[in-house]
Amino acid sequence: MKQRVQLELFITILAIFGALGLVSTQNQPTRMETWETRQRAQAIQRGAALYQANCRSCHGVNGEGVSNLGPALNDALFFTTRLDEVHWTGTLDEYTENVIATGRVTPTRAFYAGDGQVAMNAWSQAYGGPLRPDEIRDLRAFVLNWRASALGEVQLAVLQITATPRAPGDPLQGRQIFLESGCASCHRIESVNEIQFPAPDLTHIATSAASRQPGVSASGYLRESFLIPNAYIVEGYSENSGCGGLLSYQQLEDLIAYLLTLK
Repeated sequence: MKQRVQLELFITILAIFGALGLVSTQNQPTRMETWETRQRAQAIQRGAALYQANCRSCHGVNGEGVSNLGPALNDALFFTTRLDEVHWTGTLDEYTENVIATGRVTPTRAFYAGDGQVAMNAWSQAYGGPLRPDEIRDLRAFVLNWRASALGEVQLAVLQITATPRAPGDPLQGRQIFLESGCASCHRIESVNEIQFPAPDLTHIATSAASRQPGVSASGYLRESFLIPNAYIVEGYSENSGCGGLLSYQQLEDLIAYLLTLK
């Protein structure tokens, strides 16, 4: 009798575990889908922070592109025709990760002139850049997250995670930045610092900048000159190491706003 009770108890336990196993198996796809969604969201969030720190100066805060510094990424053409443009035979995921990691020696289009030597530096540590492989993948996830907004499927605001709003430049702040950040030690502005310096005179830079490069606005030219100092060399001056990277994004906007008042 005792053995029979034990046997029935054992069979009952097996049935319970069997049922639990069946439920677990049935729920496995849902759990995996939830886990993958969470992992992707976390990658996009990390990638957003990396983009804001490293990419927005050339590709824009919201991927809209910046003058001729870098093409738009939050753009239908990026998701529909870019691979054909560059004759890439793989997937857009592979292309995006590859370009971030290794950079581009030549620009995507002639309009994006780069610095005359490379169009985009390598960002992967394997190629001399600052980012780890996982950070490269996170950046790729963030850029490709723009697909739906670029193709008009959802509103852009839904996809922005850590993007900082683009504040208009403040000329008064920009003047202080010019005087205090080191610009005044190389560039002359009439009535501000009258001594001649080894870098181009900026007294009427708002006027001259508008005609330096065909098709490039004065603000675009000034931004490019700061970020890629040797993209355009003024006649009579030699190449220089420049000071790109010494200012925050907002400080650069303020400085450009000030320089645009110098007509």
